[in-house]
Amino acid sequence: MVEYPPGVITAKDMGDNYNIKINPRLPSREEIARHKDFDALMRQYRPQKAGAVRTRLRSLRTAYIGGAIAAALAAVLIVLGGVFSSPKPASLTASAYFSQQPCIAPPLTAEKGPAYSSFRVNVNQGGVYEYPSGSRLVVPAAAFANDYGQLIEGEVDIYYRELHDFVDIFLAGIPLDFDSAGLKLQLESAGLIEIFAEQNGQRVQMAPGKTIDVEMASEIIVPRMNMDAPPSYYVYQLDTFSRVWIYQDVDRMQLLDDDILDSNDPLFPIKQKLSQRLQEIDAQAKTALAAVESSIPKPVEPLRPQRADGNLPTFELNFLDGSLSVEDTENGEVRNELAKLQRMYSGIIWQVSPNSPAFDERAFQVKWESVRIRPVNNRDYELTLIHPQNQLTLIVSPVLMGSDYERALARYQTEYEGYKAALASREAQLKEQKEAALANTRQQQEEALASYDRELASLKAEGIDFGAATQYLARRKVINRFKATAFGFWACAKPVVPAGEEVTASFRDQYGNSYRNQTIYLADRSQNTLYRFYASEQTPLRLDENSDNLIWMAASNDRIAVLRPERLRAVNGKKGAYTFQLMLVDKAARTEKDIRAILHF
Repeated sequence: MVEYPPGVITAKDMGDNYNIKINPRLPSREEIARHKDFDALMRQYRPQKAGAVRTRLRSLRTAYIGGAIAAALAAVLIVLGGVFSSPKPASLTASAYFSQQPCIAPPLTAEKGPAYSSFRVNVNQGGVYEYPSGSRLVVPAAAFANDYGQLIEGEVDIYYRELHDFVDIFLAGIPLDFDSAGLKLQLESAGLIEIFAEQNGQRVQMAPGKTIDVEMASEIIVPRMNMDAPPSYYVYQLDTFSRVWIYQDVDRMQLLDDDILDSNDPLFPIKQKLSQRLQEIDAQAKTALAAVESSIPKPVEPLRPQRADGNLPTFELNFLDGSLSVEDTENGEVRNELAKLQRMYSGIIWQVSPNSPAFDERAFQVKWESVRIRPVNNRDYELTLIHPQNQLTLIVSPVLMGSDYERALARYQTEYEGYKAALASREAQLKEQKEAALANTRQQQEEALASYDRELASLKAEGIDFGAATQYLARRKVINRFKATAFGFWACAKPVVPAGEEVTASFRDQYGNSYRNQTIYLADRSQNTLYRFYASEQTPLRLDENSDNLIWMAASNDRIAVLRPERLRAVNGKKGAYTFQLMLVDKAARTEKDIRAILHF
């Protein structure tokens, strides 16, 4: 399987005279109006209308004959179930056929598939919305506008849904084909979303310059179990007008948890065994590296002095002269650190942080009897000033002024150079031990995979069949992060080249009925995507013989005809024309649960 980064367009055999347009500009209302020539349209219509009148009488004379034939054919189709496509040969190309379909074309009559979640937001406030799946939306304030780009007031309802697997994508009717300069690619999904907003039942737009931060929890298929780094995925938006997916950004993906294995997978027991062994090796590697790191203490980075900001309040506290009682909650560590700071930096004072809670400046006129202090980070402290009748909590940081700051800065620069030299020396001493630990980890991983391969060979010898492309596959939970700049469909995905040999296919079911002039669907177990083809007597179809594939069609009356992987394996390696026999499922698929049961593989 070959993957293409989104910004690389192959133009093989195109020559030098190609003009690739990315994100073409949509026509304005004025440009559309200039092309509304209704007089020309009527001139085209009148000759056609005259021809239609001449043929009308002939049509009427043959109407009763056609009606009788149609009635007879209808009776035959009713006997056979009445759910099949016309036996008439296909007269369209695949591109012409799909161009006549809506861009978003759910294949079944009833509303099925992932439901929308909705929430109401005050447009002046925005908000953060979390979903049970772990997904999260951050909606900014003033993010909504009308069709004229004017900000709206009040409340809006946001509708949101996620599509995670090939069944979701099938039910929603979303295309995943991807054309790059004539090269036919496919988007492999790490999760799709649809999002839109309404006010009083009317659609609204995203305000210019505003974005909704999306964190979508999903799963991806990984070729090796326990991958430490996520593969490269990208963010695309579907332009339903031009019917293309447009690249937007890089998917900032984060891996979560360990492998997710399918208990129905015939390789589940040995995959589980391998996964557990790889987890053990990973844990041992982390322990070994931690031991190497702790063998030589890491030098402490000096703290860069901070100059006092004249716009922020400051005050003096002396922790060395005994004038203040320090309530140390860190077993003396805080007192020692403060005393060290005061000895190191002459003239140190304390500045109130901009992040500090609000306070009354008259508090500085009070004679505080004791303090309680704890570090917040390597720069700031939470300081509580205590008096028998009152107390005040502030966020403060040590700062210097004038020549005190200049002397402290010069001292810091000298100390920092020494710190960098000590750090480099430490890393040089640890390098050999780290490399030895990593080499030992790699050797253990290779031994675990070799043992797994031996068990695979044993299963094959016992007659257990499985696709070579799926033998190392597992799933991992991920968080996809991106910014939605507009409403509509968004995908976290990567472009791939469809794998496998091409055969010329036609399709029939167990009753001998042909399926033509409609959409056929294919799912590949090794990819999280959905392929669409135009069914004809000569459908160019690709099947990856190293994977498990599922083919199906949506017939009328919500019935599905399906061809399962075990029967498709008989076609592996064959070339030329081939007739596929699908099994028409007798029961109508009324619910998503029904459909998933039929399409499970």
